[in-house]
This record gives sequence, structure tokens and C-alpha cells, in this order.
Amino acid sequence: MRRGLLIFQLNRGDILLAFLLLLFGAGLSGCGSLPTPSIAKPIPCTPQESNANIYRVASGLMALTPSTSPSNTATGMTVTLSPEQAMAFLQGTVPSGLPLNSVSPDSYSVLSILVNETKAWSDVQTILLDDSSKAQVVLTFLSPPLIKAIYDSEVSSRGLAAVSIQSVLDEIASREELIFFVTVITNTNNNASLISHNIEIPIHSMIIMNSDDLAIPPLHDDHNLGQPIHSSLEPVFGYVSYPIGMKNGSACSWILNPAYNKKIIITVPGILVDANDKGSFTWMIPYSPLFQTGVHSNSHSISLINPAVVSASVAPPSLMKDLLVTQGMEGNDFWQVYAGFLWKEVMQGIY
Repeated sequence: MRRGLLIFQLNRGDILLAFLLLLFGAGLSGCGSLPTPSIAKPIPCTPQESNANIYRVASGLMALTPSTSPSNTATGMTVTLSPEQAMAFLQGTVPSGLPLNSVSPDSYSVLSILVNETKAWSDVQTILLDDSSKAQVVLTFLSPPLIKAIYDSEVSSRGLAAVSIQSVLDEIASREELIFFVTVITNTNNNASLISHNIEIPIHSMIIMNSDDLAIPPLHDDHNLGQPIHSSLEPVFGYVSYPIGMKNGSACSWILNPAYNKKIIITVPGILVDANDKGSFTWMIPYSPLFQTGVHSNSHSISLINPAVVSASVAPPSLMKDLLVTQGMEGNDFWQVYAGFLWKEVMQGIY
């Protein structure tokens, strides 16, 4: 059975939906297989600021929404904050004039939000394997808005009442970690007849660089991400997490303070392809504002989706078209397939 972030279970025909958090199973390890020297693991600590854990802040925000009775549709509240209100929450105060609404979105709206949140919290880097073979590494931050979008999509799809998103975020917050999902895809996946390349990612050296110039390696990672990846086999994916805070001398440093860190910047020192170093790679994901769900309406958002494509997707997409991948999927199509795949992986259910 595949591991996932959240699991739905139906017991003996009862309409009972229980959320269980299984982010990292027994198979997870903090070690990779590359000979590249790794940075010492961070020593986790709890920052004095009560708002450092964004999942806990988001849970508190959800608690302010009006209570609703269970129904057979997605009824998660959409809470849209201005940048000033979001910063007030992050600074530990409750802003006035919260624009709460309790409109139950239809399936199209729910999946549109899922696709746009997935794209907004992801970045893609392309690796040249040879003249015709390429790989892409997709890094996605499982932010509170993205988790809520996944939650709403699952509830809408199943047509069943679910436990509150607040309790889900509470459970995630108890981990005291920032959670990411990494997917490695190639244009030769599932094609054993083509020449296969070995891709080695030093996952244990996949570091966050924050505004205090701290280099923070993962606290936990899926062991398969650090193993040699064969480009002609199936795609590889898994979780990587970082602490909310880490020991920095005698202090406990807050890893991502949105007052200063406007982007999440994650780097690897070098990715090997058939033992040849392809150089360093950097992923950048906008980090502020944190709690504006479903409002990524800038020119890069996806306005039209095909709900059938998103709902049916259970596997990673093929490569996305960019400057190095001229024959790849168009961005709109790529993010719909990837969002559906991410949804199914995070919400480990009965499919």
C-alpha cells in the first residue's frame, strides 16, 4: 500500500470518515546513498514565538470560522486575509474585520483552487541527462492553504462529511516540521527499451537557505529519494521535512520567518547523472502571504481546468514544457495532472 499524508477509512458501511496522519512511515530514513558529504542534521527546538508553526497558526485561524453542520459536500470555510491581516496573525494578534464566508464551492471551484494552490507552492527544475533524455524534479511545499485545498477536493469527490480541517492542521502542527513533497520524473519513465541513466540526488544535503544565512538540511526524508534513480523505470517521489526551529548556538532560530523570508529557497550542491556532476540546483517558492487560499489570480494562474483530468490523475505527469523541454506538456495540462496526483498521494484513500 502506498504511503500518504492523510488516510480516509470507511468501517463496515458506516458513513464515517476518519483522518489519520501518516506522513512518514517506518520506511523513512534521514540518510541518502550518495557519497557526497552531508551537513549535520539540525537539532530541532521550539522558537519562543508562538506563531512560528504556520500549521498551528492556520489551525487557530480556522477555529475563528463559524461552525457548520455536517453535509454531503465540501463545506470547508474559505478565509481570505490581506497581507496586513496575515502578518498580524503571524505576529500573534487577531486582526479585526476578518472577511469570513461560508459558501460551499462546487466541484469545479474546489478543483480549480487545488490546481492553483499546487502550482503556487511548487517549483520545477530540469536536468539534462543526455542530448534527448531529460528529468525534472518538482518540489512542493505542503502549506496550510494547499492542505486545505486537498482536503476540500477529497471531501467533494467522496460526497461524505469529514472531520474538520482544523483537526487535520492540529495533527500536522504537532510534528513541528515544514513538510515538502518531491517528485522526480523523466521523459523515459516506464520505457525499459531506452537507455537508462542513473540519477543521484543528495537529498540529505537538500538545504533551506533562510534570511539569517542558516543552511538547514532535512530532518527527515523518504529513503528512496536518496537512492540511485533509474530514468527508464517509474517516477520516484516522497516526503522531505525540515524543523520549524533549530538550535543556533544558545538560541533557537525560527527557520522561515515570513517577515523576512519572502521566498522558500532550497538548494542541492550537485546532482549526479551516471556519476557526472550536473551542478547545483535551486528551487524557489513564494512564501507570503500564507493564508490567502484560492486567490492566486495573477497572470500565471490557471483559469480553466478540466475536472475530469484532475480527478482521474493518479500518477505523475510527463515532463513540463520549458526552455530545455521543447516537447513537454503545456503548463496548464501539467499542473492539472500533477495536482490530481498530489491529491491522491496526500489523501491516501480507496481508489
